[in-house]
Amino acid sequence: MDYAAAPPAAEAVETVVVRAPRPTPNPGDAAFSIIRLDAADLTLAPRVDEALKQVPGVSLFRRTDSGGANATIQGLSLRALGPTGAGRALVTLDGVPQNDPFGGWVIWASLPPESLAGASVVRGAGAGPYGAGALTGVVTLDEVSGQPGAYTFDAEAGELGAARAAGVLQAPLGSGALMLAGVGERADGWIP
Repeated sequence: MDYAAAPPAAEAVETVVVRAPRPTPNPGDAAFSIIRLDAADLTLAPRVDEALKQVPGVSLFRRTDSGGANATIQGLSLRALGPTGAGRALVTLDGVPQNDPFGGWVIWASLPPESLAGASVVRGAGAGPYGAGALTGVVTLDEVSGQPGAYTFDAEAGELGAARAAGVLQAPLGSGALMLAGVGERADGWIP
């Protein structure tokens, strides 16, 4: 007996695309002090933590920015409540927490200002709906969402061998887009 199995009929596969929307604003936010920084405000400084200092009540542990401090002491506090290396404020990027789960610090160097469309700072008790990680408030960062093919490049140089370059590229990828962001920075340091 000779049996020949017929190949299975090709079935049509339905493609399902799931896109997560940006988190909707919290309805209770209207009752609290929220300060909004746009992309221009964030790019006034080479790092996001420095740009946030323009908001009253924002403080960094040891008052040292991420350019000269170890990541483990880069905690952020709002409402001038004694900052610590662990940090007492929640920092999110498009709704995803950026705080280290162990110590609460934020690696600010991984968040180039050129890749951000803006930030909202919710100070104090208005941050309650965000959870226990938001003891003194929340900083919500929004990524840029421009047109595929758009790019941004920034280069600067200064005293003591300081140089910085940052770039953001958005490229079409299938039915979506891919965003690449990077930053490089160096300096000879400070001479006491």
